[in-house]
Amino acid sequence: MKKTFRLAALLSLCAILLCGCMTSPADSLKRQSAEGQSLISASTAELAPEEQEMTLYFRYGDTAFLAPERRLILVERNESLEKAVVEALIMGPAATASSLSPLFPAGTEVLAVASQGDTLFITFNEAFLGRYADEPADGMGEWRAEGPLRRQLCLDSLAATLTEEGLCAKVQVLVYRSSGASTSMRLQAGFLNRSGDQTLLAPLTRNEKCLLTAYNTASLLLASWLHQDWESLYDLTAREGTAARPGEQSAYDAFAAGKVLSAFSLSPGAASYDGQSAVFAVDLTFLGQGGDVALAGYPLLLTRERGLWKMDYGRLTAMMNAQ
Repeated sequence: MKKTFRLAALLSLCAILLCGCMTSPADSLKRQSAEGQSLISASTAELAPEEQEMTLYFRYGDTAFLAPERRLILVERNESLEKAVVEALIMGPAATASSLSPLFPAGTEVLAVASQGDTLFITFNEAFLGRYADEPADGMGEWRAEGPLRRQLCLDSLAATLTEEGLCAKVQVLVYRSSGASTSMRLQAGFLNRSGDQTLLAPLTRNEKCLLTAYNTASLLLASWLHQDWESLYDLTAREGTAARPGEQSAYDAFAAGKVLSAFSLSPGAASYDGQSAVFAVDLTFLGQGGDVALAGYPLLLTRERGLWKMDYGRLTAMMNAQ
């Protein structure tokens, strides 16, 4: 249920006063979000929401990477852009973005957003700490790794999305616990692995290592080839290109018929002038009957397809059979 304006304003103030990381007095605050400003007039509140095009980051499939989705979000006249962006993240990717996955537990709500300097403070309700719908109660098995990874990506998606357009430089996550069991609203380290670790987490900063940049996409593509993970490799090929991408099984058979990759190294690469393609020089080592065979400086070209980096299927199979 949507919180009242008064509760949001109160939580914004409490977030800053109780987070334990502020040393300056309240009157030193340089900027407040819309929740901390004067009440919006009835005529303003009745105006249609504004549309703002933003880049949102969601999990790419079941990988350890985040990929962008560019879309319009609605910003109500009585709320801040920052709050609208976080609420869009909670809602998850668009239905058409089939390769992207949401990262917030069910029932998560944004209670307040406030800024001080270059840090954005976001207060969530207690559902933010809950289990995912598909997460077992004991958190065992594959969830011993999946749980911490998904929660870390959730935090990284906040930092990546909010720093993308310069809305802030750091993000401090706060949680309002109705039970009052904690002495601080700041997120604790135990959140990641559902342990009792009460160490307070530092503000989040942008983590480029988890973003599916052109370089990380090229690395993931080569690693998928190396480990013969044909499903992941197929997902990284473009739907359209110099050669039409066949169905999955036909592509898997073609991948398996190519050379066996045993090692690779990747150059930093360079993007095109328009930013729609990127090329890398890769050194490849193949398994051969008489020993390893090296291929140096092979060009690996990626292009953007619906905002994601992909490799042309024809170019990929040519690389997998290069002499």
